[in-house]
Amino acid sequence: MSHLFGPVPSRRLGLSLGVDLVPPKTCTFDCVYCEVGRTTHLTRTRQSHRVAEIIRELKDYLNNPPGPLDYITMAGSGEPTLNLGLGEIIAAVRSLTSTPVALLTNGSLFYLPEVRAEVAGADVILPTLDASREETFQRINRPHPGLSLDRVVSGLKALRREFSGQIWLEIVLLKGINDEPAELAAIRGLIRELSPDKVQLNTAVRPTADKCAQALTQDEMEAVADFLGGRAEVVAAGRRSSPERPAVKDRDLIDMLARRPMTAIDLAQALGFPLAQVRERLGRLAKSGLICRDVHQDQDFYRSLVTSQA
Repeated sequence: MSHLFGPVPSRRLGLSLGVDLVPPKTCTFDCVYCEVGRTTHLTRTRQSHRVAEIIRELKDYLNNPPGPLDYITMAGSGEPTLNLGLGEIIAAVRSLTSTPVALLTNGSLFYLPEVRAEVAGADVILPTLDASREETFQRINRPHPGLSLDRVVSGLKALRREFSGQIWLEIVLLKGINDEPAELAAIRGLIRELSPDKVQLNTAVRPTADKCAQALTQDEMEAVADFLGGRAEVVAAGRRSSPERPAVKDRDLIDMLARRPMTAIDLAQALGFPLAQVRERLGRLAKSGLICRDVHQDQDFYRSLVTSQA
């Protein structure tokens, strides 16, 4: 399936079936920490991307799901709110299953009333806000020229007023960029204004688009959580077992690695396969030149060398 990926174990959403809503890498931002890589189509123009095809794949999957899911997540290889069919796709999922719907987003387009209306059917929205000053916003997120921090924050405030579900605000912390006391104090003020249900702190735990994106240590992350207050939590890289999966083709595995780098443990838990079997398969694919191995923070991450079919 070219638009669905996983289920994958998510640090924030448990066992999640991902829905890739835009062509790679179509986004409003070109974030230095992005695990998908550099943005090749920087835009804030919304278009319809294969809506009927995505809904058909969801119907096929949900008619005979291989096991229980914690969430069905609108996400993928770019900014999902750029798809004009987002509201229609969320409505289709709600008609097919009782599994909660999540939206992973950079939060850049919520200044548009139509986008806020389209996401109303989601159960939880997970927007990202990494900066409290325009200079930092530009340095980290490298947005489309038509976007500013003020515009993004105003959209998030409007979303909070109108959206009846949960909002879990993500902050990606980068050493020497947005972890300084003045920046964090201003971020704390924005959190009070936005009043999210959760504040989830992340850092550059996977290979990133730019080498300037350096991770904080666990102790540094915990210190920031204490500073930001009670709603802030460090996103734990927790592990969980998953139910047995049917046979997975090499093409499916390569597509998963095209969307984000993963460790052998990530894949073993996502697929329900023994770790030794996954490592053997990764070794074979690497020898064939279809994937490669990168070392990031003393961990082996595998990524595809083949363009995703999404």
